[in-house]
Amino acid sequence: MQAVRHRALRAVSNAGLRIEYRRHFPAMVALDRCTFRCIPRRSFSSETPKEDKAKDAEASNESTPAQETAEEAEAPETVEAPSVALEKELATLQEKVRARKHELLLSLADFENNKKRFSKEREDRRKSSMANFATEMIKVYSQFDVFAGEKHTGAVQALHQGVALTRDLYKASFERFGVRNIQVEIGEPFVPARHENVGTVESTKLPMNAVGEIVRPGWILEPDSPKPVVLQKVEVHVSTQGPKVPAS
Repeated sequence: MQAVRHRALRAVSNAGLRIEYRRHFPAMVALDRCTFRCIPRRSFSSETPKEDKAKDAEASNESTPAQETAEEAEAPETVEAPSVALEKELATLQEKVRARKHELLLSLADFENNKKRFSKEREDRRKSSMANFATEMIKVYSQFDVFAGEKHTGAVQALHQGVALTRDLYKASFERFGVRNIQVEIGEPFVPARHENVGTVESTKLPMNAVGEIVRPGWILEPDSPKPVVLQKVEVHVSTQGPKVPAS
């Protein structure tokens, strides 16, 4: 009888606890599918379900600075309009084109300057080499001219004629390459750049400081060019009497 009484009291006590638990914590027990144990979905407290829901809503509305920063970082960037992007790209390309054009103009200017410099150097080398060669040939021509100017008879006459023909061929070759005699007339002013004074002559018919006599002809390279080259000066005798003529 005593045992029955204890079992009845225990059953009533358990039933009361279950009723009290369900009244205070409705829908807060979840069944663990693996172990079939009752686990509370949230900690037991003395607050009512309405108060719990209000606090959950406030917690969800409140966000920490770290969460706001993360949300801002995750937020997509503002996409520019296609026309604005095209205008920026066009401006960048135009700037590159201007810079490239400036570089090309500088390169072209350098090319033209180098071209002129190389052309001048090439022309100077050509004229210098031609002048050196012509100077040596003039020495040979002078020997032929001296021998051809002499009078020879007999067996030497044929040799004399051959030397005269060779001299004439030399002179024709000189003229073909722009090497010519310096034209000098008796009585013209003495010019140190083209004349070489090898003596004096007294003459009352000629002005003073003028060409009185031609001793040896001179030669000039390309006399019609802006910068002719005197290969050999004309050897002259300068007059010392008569009216004074200023040297030119």
